[in-house]
Amino acid sequence: MRASATPPSGFLSVDLHVHTVYSKDSLTSLDQMVASVERAGLSAVAITDHNQIDGALRLRDRAPFPVIIGEEIKTSEGEITGLFLRERIPPRLSPEETIAAIRAQGGIVYLPHPVDAVRTSTILPAALERVIQQVDAVEVINARVMSASRNTEARRLAERYGLAQGAGSDAHTPAEVGTAYVLVPRCDLTDASSFLAALAEGRPMGGLSSPLVHLASTWAKIRKRLPGSNPPQS
Repeated sequence: MRASATPPSGFLSVDLHVHTVYSKDSLTSLDQMVASVERAGLSAVAITDHNQIDGALRLRDRAPFPVIIGEEIKTSEGEITGLFLRERIPPRLSPEETIAAIRAQGGIVYLPHPVDAVRTSTILPAALERVIQQVDAVEVINARVMSASRNTEARRLAERYGLAQGAGSDAHTPAEVGTAYVLVPRCDLTDASSFLAALAEGRPMGGLSSPLVHLASTWAKIRKRLPGSNPPQS
């Protein structure tokens, strides 16, 4: 059984990498997300659907907890996440253009699973080398990597460049929410600068999900391609 993510006094627990039914590979409805966040004991969650923010915006309007508007953006050389966004950033821009678009909104540039060579979506090494100095934070615990050594490498990357360290479940199913999260000193979760300052003092927490969770993502993609498929979003 997963340990509770309920934070100690003076701290907040935030899962920085979560997907909903608004991602192509997830079937988690917004109602299921609310229930999962509360069940996990999280203080807040960052919704980081693939290439769009509609689900994050709609969840923010109904959730009884803070929701950070994020987007896991497919660049021309792998994924980069923007946190505290106001508008959707289109995919397939260069990494540099994507980072500039995040900055233009006052957002946080966050690198998800930066050294996970198993995923074709991971930022390419050449691009990582070019933009690492423009990054604010690195995901040093991603619960969906196939080996904990990948998270260890990510932590070393963050330490090498003196970057803030984040963590997220990368949940595509309700049960995964809160498997990994970051514990930060209490701060304003509506303000990017306040959160980034807290994240610099944060503690990444959690572990890995079962490899079987990837089957759920595959099934979500298949189901959404079926004729007449209309997964519930509410």
